[in-house]
Amino acid sequence: MDSMDLYQNTAHISPFKGFWIRLVAFLLDSIILTIGVVLTFIVLFFTADSLLGERAMGGVLLILIVLFIFAMFLYKPLMEASEYQGTFGKYLLGMKIVNQQGERITTTASFIRTIVYMLQTSIPFVNMISWLALVMIGFTEYKQGLHDIASGTFVVPHQWQGPVPVEDQFGA
Repeated sequence: MDSMDLYQNTAHISPFKGFWIRLVAFLLDSIILTIGVVLTFIVLFFTADSLLGERAMGGVLLILIVLFIFAMFLYKPLMEASEYQGTFGKYLLGMKIVNQQGERITTTASFIRTIVYMLQTSIPFVNMISWLALVMIGFTEYKQGLHDIASGTFVVPHQWQGPVPVEDQFGA
């Protein structure tokens, strides 16, 4: 079998990762972040209780909420722009986030991606409608959600090398 036959046999396979595997990666990330937040809460709770007594528990809860928001806002963009090219959930499932040239995304693109993602999922009432922008991953040609389109990113297998095979808006 020559290389042309190999290309013809794999030409119909999309390199883009779809909705369900990305949902599993999200669930893995949620478990990882929850474990981190719970461990932080336990340490803060016992430290504040032994040092300040019960009167500090309201402050500990407030600090915990702020830490959770801070962790959510930094975890995704810093991991996506790192050598892992994705969160631990994506990395464990063999995915990475790239730009159209197939390169690691910039921190700016990663923050844009995260901000759009958090706006979609974190604002009450808006997220009831915006979850559709996540479900669209399963139906778009390049398996992109709104956050991917806004930042110009693609989720591909970890072994992917080179530019992402996309056509321009005019079909050229």
